[in-house]
Amino acid sequence: MKDKDKLQLLKNLDTTGLMKRLHDTEDALEEALRDEASYKNLNFEYIASGTSDCQAVKAVLAELSVQVPEADVDGKKYTAPQKEQWLVKQRVENPQLQAEINKQQSVDFLIDNNRIKSDMAKRRLEGAKGELALKTAQLNFLAS
Repeated sequence: MKDKDKLQLLKNLDTTGLMKRLHDTEDALEEALRDEASYKNLNFEYIASGTSDCQAVKAVLAELSVQVPEADVDGKKYTAPQKEQWLVKQRVENPQLQAEINKQQSVDFLIDNNRIKSDMAKRRLEGAKGELALKTAQLNFLAS
């Protein structure tokens, strides 16, 4: 193979474009990870762990727990399970609690969305690294 042909093959490999894309993908990954961390930091009180409520929802529930009526309209005292049911019912009836629950769900959704962005950036980065490895092997082949 002539040097001219080898030079044309090297140009066709477009390693410069690949390196730029690799750096751009690394920058996108860094940005996605920073966005995720920043969002979590700004909304830490709305981050729930597992199936439990977040701190903001727990705070409203704590305020409501002291407002649980002692008795029903007939004067019959509430039992502990009935008091718990009253608190559960407040999730639907109390606008402040509903707003906090909606905010928690929104934050959870956006955290998942940020996680997806960073996962996809990681996959694109791995793909670009794989392409770089392939082109390196191709160059080694041409050099031999």
